Amino acid sequence: MTKEIITEKQRVLIEQLGVFYEHEGFHPAGARILALLLIADRNELTFDEIKDALNISKSATSTAINLLINTKRIEYFTNPGERKRYFRATITNWKNHMKEKMEGVITMHSLMKEIIEQRPDSTPQFNESLKEIHSFMSFFHKEIPSLIERWKATKK
Repeated sequence: MTKEIITEKQRVLIEQLGVFYEHEGFHPAGARILALLLIADRNELTFDEIKDALNISKSATSTAINLLINTKRIEYFTNPGERKRYFRATITNWKNHMKEKMEGVITMHSLMKEIIEQRPDSTPQFNESLKEIHSFMSFFHKEIPSLIERWKATKK
């Protein structure tokens, strides 16, 4: 029998965070793996520890880990002389993840403008909703730099 690496309280939190990540577009296994790597007492776990802690198949574990590595959500390392890979969340890259999200907002903002321009006049209520979204994205895009600067000022 393997030693449990997470408590029951941590297991509940992993499930809650996993559901959140699913709503963000992650597959269930990947969502739970990322949550596990953020919540477990040890922040570097082996393939078998991940698989056993979450009680998921080798295939689901492997597929999810590969996807998380490809999307730069997790990384792995090996210790000299060992074949085992240790996986950890890439929380040090959070600024890059935020930048990518902001670039997505900018792209969506541009697309939204094009969508609004081609919309027919026969759907005025829908068109107004799109304009409101576009307006918010404009505001958000304009305010982000000052928000970042204010945050940086609190870190000094």
